[in-house]
Amino acid sequence: KILLGNMSHSTYNAIWDASEREIRDLLELERTKDPALMPAKDLESQFHHLAVLYIKYVQIFINLEESYDQMVHPQKRRVLKLMLDGVMGRVLELKHALVDLENSDFQFLDELLSELKLTPANIELPVPKFFRRENQKAIKERERVLDSQNAILVDARRAPASEEPAPMSVAEAVRLIQTHERARQGRLRARFMADIRNQEQRERRRRELPTKKMTRDEAVLLIQRMTRGYLTRKHMRSKMRDEFLFLGMQVPPPLAKKDDPAVTARRTMEQRRATQDQYEQQYQAALVNIKKKIRDVEGPDIKENMADQIRAWFIACRDQTGKFPDFPDEDEGGSKKIFSKDGAPVPDDAASSGTKSAKSSKGGKGKKDDKKKDDNKKDDKKGKDKKKKGDEDEEDEGPKPSKFAPLLEQSAQAYSGTWRANAADKTNFYQKHDADMIKADKLKEVEDELRLQVDELMREELENLKAAVEKDKKGKKGKKGKKGKKGKKGKKGKKGKKDKKGKKGKKKEKDMTADRTPESLYEELIRAGIARKVAPVSMADYCGQYSYVSRVDPKKRDSLLPSVADVRRVVTEYCILPLGSQIVHETQPVHVKSVLLTGPAGTGKHMLAYAVAHELGASFFDLSPKATAGKYLEKKGVDGVDGMIHKVFKLARLNQPAVILIEDAASIFLKKKPKSDPYDITRMKKELPKAMKLLGPGDRVIVIGIDNSPFEGDMKGLTSVFQKLLYIPKPDYGSRCMLWQSILTAHGAHLSPEFDLSSLAKISEGYTAGNFVETAREVLTARRVQQQARQPLLPAHLVPALARMDPVSPQEDADFLAWVAKTPLGKKRIKTSDDDEDDGKKDKKKGGKDDKKKKKK
Repeated sequence: KILLGNMSHSTYNAIWDASEREIRDLLELERTKDPALMPAKDLESQFHHLAVLYIKYVQIFINLEESYDQMVHPQKRRVLKLMLDGVMGRVLELKHALVDLENSDFQFLDELLSELKLTPANIELPVPKFFRRENQKAIKERERVLDSQNAILVDARRAPASEEPAPMSVAEAVRLIQTHERARQGRLRARFMADIRNQEQRERRRRELPTKKMTRDEAVLLIQRMTRGYLTRKHMRSKMRDEFLFLGMQVPPPLAKKDDPAVTARRTMEQRRATQDQYEQQYQAALVNIKKKIRDVEGPDIKENMADQIRAWFIACRDQTGKFPDFPDEDEGGSKKIFSKDGAPVPDDAASSGTKSAKSSKGGKGKKDDKKKDDNKKDDKKGKDKKKKGDEDEEDEGPKPSKFAPLLEQSAQAYSGTWRANAADKTNFYQKHDADMIKADKLKEVEDELRLQVDELMREELENLKAAVEKDKKGKKGKKGKKGKKGKKGKKGKKGKKDKKGKKGKKKEKDMTADRTPESLYEELIRAGIARKVAPVSMADYCGQYSYVSRVDPKKRDSLLPSVADVRRVVTEYCILPLGSQIVHETQPVHVKSVLLTGPAGTGKHMLAYAVAHELGASFFDLSPKATAGKYLEKKGVDGVDGMIHKVFKLARLNQPAVILIEDAASIFLKKKPKSDPYDITRMKKELPKAMKLLGPGDRVIVIGIDNSPFEGDMKGLTSVFQKLLYIPKPDYGSRCMLWQSILTAHGAHLSPEFDLSSLAKISEGYTAGNFVETAREVLTARRVQQQARQPLLPAHLVPALARMDPVSPQEDADFLAWVAKTPLGKKRIKTSDDDEDDGKKDKKKGGKDDKKKKKK
């Protein structure tokens, strides 16, 4: 058992080691200024350079996420988490660079993947499992509050609630009962008559049989012939099934749980996660116990050594300068400042360093400020000159340095310096915490804590020494003491003025609910139906495949529509990965605060929003016009629209990460308000942009808008709230195959080898996943599921129900594409393509003129 566990630990250590080496190679490649390795100025080479880096970092991220999920060593996990955050941030950084380069949220990397011998599945971004696991305590507490207040449960896979039927009269009820009773009696009578007919047929066959009895040999031959035929057919069916399984043309039968390798692997992964929790508890207990032991056992000796070193410094300064030095303040580091790194006392230069630094800071303020102003002016002039030169000078400088490079270098150094050649870790079979490393870290903490106590005692001792010396000097004691007091007062007064100026300069949000606790506000929003509970749904449930057929021609890359897998990846990059890590959210260059999901009805927009909330373990708020209708109707104040939005965003920042959903988002910014508006849909039009401006780096809050007809809203108003506008088209052929299979299986269907899934996917072109779900609910009733053994399900049984629904019309597709062209990124993309065409025409004209000149000559 120990050897098997050690093999598993060594596997994840090897993955970590290989990933760290790849990170170092990529960092060297990004830092190089070799012209042969740097990308050229044209867009194609820049895209190729950034896309290759993106693919490499995504592969590293996948490996590190798997290693972090299964590694049990608590101290290794901390270094690995730092590296994982750095790689995740670098992936997002490269993603935004590709978006800026191509003016598109969706990148199609098929050519590069084929060059690197990879498939799209190799760069499928996983959602890190620690997003929920490390937030379990807060999630359970929030769910307890939601359950106690009977919060609304939202589930994308649940059937919509049907409208309550109108109350019927007594005569209608009696008629309904009579109809059902007559139908029941008719079914019984039909079954009875069918039994009578079958009995008559059996008796007729018996009379028609020959009366001659067969001999014993004839009976034996008949039995042998039937038995051999049965055994032969059974053997041939078995061979055919084995051949189909070998060729991958048939789904293998389900194995028993004890023999299924997938079940065994999942069980092992859960056991390792349980071991992680156990080792983490032991590690936290060891931190407390080891620190206490150091303080109790080694604390007195540490304090005595510090006191002796400081006294030696007093005497050394007294011998060199003739007076006792000034003891550094706590803000300057205290006694740390008077010792070198080796622990030896610094001579009298340190005694006057505090006073000299203070004087220089006072006297040199004006000069420094003037220098700063002059430098700022020069920088502004330089900036204007650079803008005039154009983009070519900026491109010569090379790619911008990564903001996550220091984090990656720090984590790589921590791994290579501590864990790569750690001899003690090789014999640590159970991968528990290293007590020696804890002791080394806690010894520094204890020294810092004891140093504060020793500094206070040494300050008193130094004052007593100075007082004893000053008694011998008449007249000096009073003057020096008064001057020191005045100086201290002046310093305090200046600090107070600075603080006041700083407070005046900051703009803070007015807290309208300062007298309310967050718990009471959360319960109020639950009762109002705004704070809701999300049913478990993951990004993997958003089923779909990459589109391989539509990307054969690389020239048509600008006109390609994203597949379901592309949408899943982009939503993961914009909405999940930044919100899962505080370090990544604070450091990333582009903070995506809001996303608008648009597309035909039934393309899975609600499922994506709910999956984002579930994968993050986030708080969920619904600010849709329908959810807020008839609530907070005051014009202003806590019970108005501004109060409602203030409460939602305040609680979202307090309970990070948080997801705020807005259905029918474009209706808030309608160009013309409808006359009959029961929901007052445009009342949040002014308050939402104000609330969005208050979100900054570190506020892990995402606003997700959903709309089936965004072209009815004002584009300027939409872009004032939603930072990213994503269009989700209807599924392609490959995604339809996967959708039909997963939806039918989820509704209890057993798909036989004769079920023609390909034909069904072709027939259902133009329909959405929502249409498929409604068809499955209509056809696969409980009775129909039970009848599958006698009457297998066929595509023909699904077609009539599907035909009664309306597909996405070509006009609707054209409207969505026209709307996408009007978005900010769409306009930039059209402008760049027009510029490229103009440049091509100019080059052709120049070429034509040169040819004419040659002919004349």
